[in-house]
Order: sequence, then C-alpha cells, then structure tokens
Amino acid sequence: MAELPLHIIENILLRLPVKSLIRSRCVCKAWRTLISHPHFVKSHLRLPQTQARTQFCTLNYGEPGDNYYLVVGASTKDCEAFSDDNGGALAFDYLFDIGGFKYEVVLLDSCDGLLCLVDLANKIVLWNPSTRQCNQLPPNPNVLDFLGCHGFGYDSFADDYKVFLVSMLNPNFETVVDVFSLKSNKWKRIQEKHHTRAARMCATVLHGALHWVAYDPILGFDTIMAFDFEKERFREMAIPREEEELYVKLRVVGGCLCVHGSKDPSKMWVMKEYGVDTSWSKMASPYNSLRNNLNEEFRCELLHTLNNEHMLLVNKEKLMLCDQKENTYKNIMPYGRWFRHDANLYVETLVSPHPSL
Repeated sequence: MAELPLHIIENILLRLPVKSLIRSRCVCKAWRTLISHPHFVKSHLRLPQTQARTQFCTLNYGEPGDNYYLVVGASTKDCEAFSDDNGGALAFDYLFDIGGFKYEVVLLDSCDGLLCLVDLANKIVLWNPSTRQCNQLPPNPNVLDFLGCHGFGYDSFADDYKVFLVSMLNPNFETVVDVFSLKSNKWKRIQEKHHTRAARMCATVLHGALHWVAYDPILGFDTIMAFDFEKERFREMAIPREEEELYVKLRVVGGCLCVHGSKDPSKMWVMKEYGVDTSWSKMASPYNSLRNNLNEEFRCELLHTLNNEHMLLVNKEKLMLCDQKENTYKNIMPYGRWFRHDANLYVETLVSPHPSL
C-alpha cells in the first residue's frame, strides 16, 4: 500500500483533537516531528474546532513538604462533563515536580491553552495542562521594591507569549513594568515609568495591551492603566465613577474591558468603544438573571472569562460556570472545598510553554 503524501497526512492530523495528537506522536518519528513543529502547532491553534470545548482547571495547595515548599496539585476536566450532580467530583491528577512554590499560587488569565502560575515570591511557571508540559521561568534580575500585579498574554506584533510584572520603586513609588519574553527567554525592564500606583491584583490583556487598576496620587482616585506591547508606552484611561463604589476587578467580557465593584458585584460597567472614556455603560449583568433563576440571594465574584463566552464565578458557597450565550450556569464545586484552591478556564492546544528552538 502506497504511503500518503506528507501534506495530506498533515491535513488529516490538523483535524484531530489534542489528546489524539498526543497519542499520534508515538506512531513514528516523522509524525512526532510534524506534530511538534511550531508551524503545525500554530495552524492547529487557529482551526475552529480547537476552540470548541472549554476546560476547567483547579489548583490544590497541599500541606508543606520538605523545606516548607507547598505541594501544588492540579485537576482538569471538560466543562461539558460538569453537572449539578457531579460538580464536586474532581480528583487531582497532576503534581508539579519542579518544586519551589513556597506560597499560595495564583492562576493568571489563560492564553492559547497556556496557564501562568505565580506565587508571592515571584516564582513563575508556564504550564500547558493538555500536554502536561511546564516551564519554570528564570528569575527576574531586576530590583522589585513593591509588587503591584502580574499579567500574561500573547503579543501578536512580536508573535511572542509574554509575562508582565508591574511594580513600584522607591523612593517615589513610580510604576515600572518588567517583561519576560518566551521567545528570547529573557526579562527586560521598560525604561519609561509612570506616577500611578498599581493595585495588587491580576492584570488583563486586550487589544495588544496590558490593563490594571491603579491609584493616581495626582488626581486622588483610581484609574485604569494600559501598557502597549508594541510601543512599550503607558496610557491612562478613566474608570467609571459611582458614589461609594470601589471597582476592584478588571476583566474582559464580550471583547470589552469590564469592571465590577466590591460592595455590589452586580454593578458591572463595560467600555463599549475601546479607549473612549465616554463609552463606559452599565452592563446587563448575568448575575441578575442567575439570581432570578436560582430564586436566592446571589452575590458573587467574577474570577475569569474565556473566549467572550464563559465566565467563572464564585458565589457564596459555590464555584460556578456561566455560559453567556445560553444564559445558563453549572455548579462546579462547593465553595468550602474551593478554599485553598485557585481555578481557571482554558482550551486544549499544543502550544509549548518552552522557548522555540
């Protein structure tokens, strides 16, 4: 039987899900080389079926082991498999054996199937739960006086995955940004500084820029800061004002920047036209419809969003997944078990957390 041409084999393989491709790498050396090639990985990522199924990941912090390092385990599950009956039935199936996590770990926003784990000592790990590959990043050599926030995303201008660290320097508390490039495997400090003071929370990426909430000591109130990937410049955007409300969560919902408050999470604002301060408008919050459906008090926190479609929420006693298009929700696990956990959403991809050779 004659062998199929390589380009036909490639077209067939591109239509397989990630789990099948991982098994297919064992068929022969040629297939392994093909499936592992950056061009194949990128082509597979951009196909519609790659983004079809949302996955859920939770981290578990076990008791400290030797040298008081945390035992960090992870579990993943297809979100379609969740129901109210089995929402809490998760078994941890992966332990990070690279070691060194000494404090509880935060999961940043996922990007193209990669998750970024950060602990309070600035130990950073990129992880692809689908391929089980993880990469501990080299330490940041720059001086960090006061940590602000971290961010993770894809720089389309440089075709590069980047980790961002926003911090403040003594004695003037000026904000600086350090950028880790996966392509170069190096950290770089941006020369430009800014007078605002970053809030200690996760930043979010949209339209080729990193965004975070900051306090402006000149204006005397909070603002939104953006750092442009391509120009490597700061810009400041107004935050919606409402009496006695403090906006602490900045996320991307429906392709727009979104903030919601700490006192009443149902108060959500979206910037309908990016970069236009006057385009902030109140959002018809999904919390309201959920509150009506549940017929109970519903006050929750927005953790993460994915693909302008899914929202991961924490209600008082439950971790929940909300489908914005279908206006439905699923209970994932009880809030009591979620304590000492962090959670996020991602899609299955072959993207490597290691620098391309």
